[in-house]
Amino acid sequence: MTVPLYEALIKYVEDGTIPYHMPGHKEGKNISRKYIENIAKIDLTEVPGTDNLHDPHGPILEAERLAAKAFGAKSSFFLVNGTTCGIYAAMSSVLNDGDMVVVQRNSHKSVYNGLILTGAIPIYLEPLIDDEDDIAMGISIDELEKLLIKHKNVKAVVITYPNYYGFCVDINKVVYLVHKYDKVLIVDEAHGAHFAFSDRLPLSASSVGADIVIESVHKTLPAFTQSSILHVNTDRIDIDRLRFYLSLYQSTSPSYILMTSIDLARDFMEREGKALLDRCVDLSIQARDVINEIDGIKCIGDDVIGKYGIYDYDVTKLTINVSGIGMSGNVAESILREKFNIQMEMSDYRNILAIMTVADDESSFDKLIESIKGLLKYKRYEKLSYFDSNGRPEIPEMAMKPKDAVNREYDYVSIDEAVGMVSLDYVIPYPPGVPLLCPGELIKKDMVQYIKLLYNIGIKIIGIDNLKIRVCK
Repeated sequence: MTVPLYEALIKYVEDGTIPYHMPGHKEGKNISRKYIENIAKIDLTEVPGTDNLHDPHGPILEAERLAAKAFGAKSSFFLVNGTTCGIYAAMSSVLNDGDMVVVQRNSHKSVYNGLILTGAIPIYLEPLIDDEDDIAMGISIDELEKLLIKHKNVKAVVITYPNYYGFCVDINKVVYLVHKYDKVLIVDEAHGAHFAFSDRLPLSASSVGADIVIESVHKTLPAFTQSSILHVNTDRIDIDRLRFYLSLYQSTSPSYILMTSIDLARDFMEREGKALLDRCVDLSIQARDVINEIDGIKCIGDDVIGKYGIYDYDVTKLTINVSGIGMSGNVAESILREKFNIQMEMSDYRNILAIMTVADDESSFDKLIESIKGLLKYKRYEKLSYFDSNGRPEIPEMAMKPKDAVNREYDYVSIDEAVGMVSLDYVIPYPPGVPLLCPGELIKKDMVQYIKLLYNIGIKIIGIDNLKIRVCK
């Protein structure tokens, strides 16, 4: 029997790799054994008694109502195509072709794809950059208000809360400001599904009245990958239109395994999860304190509060800057996997990121701390480059809507030849994950110079292949 994917997954598990990455159940912990035993049996379809995700009147509707109560929302909708489909549906339910929308520039790619699907015109809000850690952090509330005053026809605002690293803007102020100007607020809260279950974590966007909030249940709670949920919290949303787009962007054969996974995760968090999340918070705080005592390594947290638009942070996300030991985050991630059998969630130029969830305990915590300390054995003495955000090119001029750009014929040209042309792709360096170019934007000489600078020192750049780029003919 040759089953390469299955064999690769089993090997990962049998190697005993300790996961500090999503999904939140960490290889099945906190998932009912009875559920696991019956998982093949309950892989059903829409038959009498099982209800229909696209027209729920029975157990799915009841499960969604229980979820709304647990997450503090007015109404909730199960998603089986991940948070991505929820973002598409949210944007489509609010925006029409040609509508203007304020978009946080360091949004997930699904938000930019949502612009392509809706034909909306983005007004970008630049994130504030933490140059020392090379992370795109929060947004300026004042800049957001200036955009809302300047662009009176804006229909909606789309923000990310928290960001990938767990850092949060003042969501109360954002909600107040967006509603003050009578706009709709869509919040990509993919990494904050656990906020509703602890008062020691940042506020959930639903709890302060954001219009639509989309969360990845699988990222931080014990649910299977692609299990997500969309919450509606105000009367500003046309529910019938939203339902239509949820049906449009989700499979006509929705997985009952995934829907049940959401339902079980909610039930678990209400019965046992809150206590375990409290333990997780304690361990995360302890980990942060211990890591910050290691010479040359720091775990970012309180030091960024009040800076870069950051108001709060999720302590269960451990963003660990290793540049002080002359090591890039990418190298540190490789060492942790190869030498200590620890797999981090991700790495960038300066940092590694570990996600702690209700599935973690003292044993996994001890191994994480031991491995981070073990990095000192591989300490390097090279100096990593710093990138001053003042030297980054400004957001490029939009020559055409993203929707129009992706439908154009294209050429592959060298980045030098691309000056004066219109990008057909996203160009996104990591770090900090903020698009330098989006489809439809004009490529200028200073942008080309900056892209080449990043490329030549080994920064990973999505959208650039051997210094070639797709441009509109």
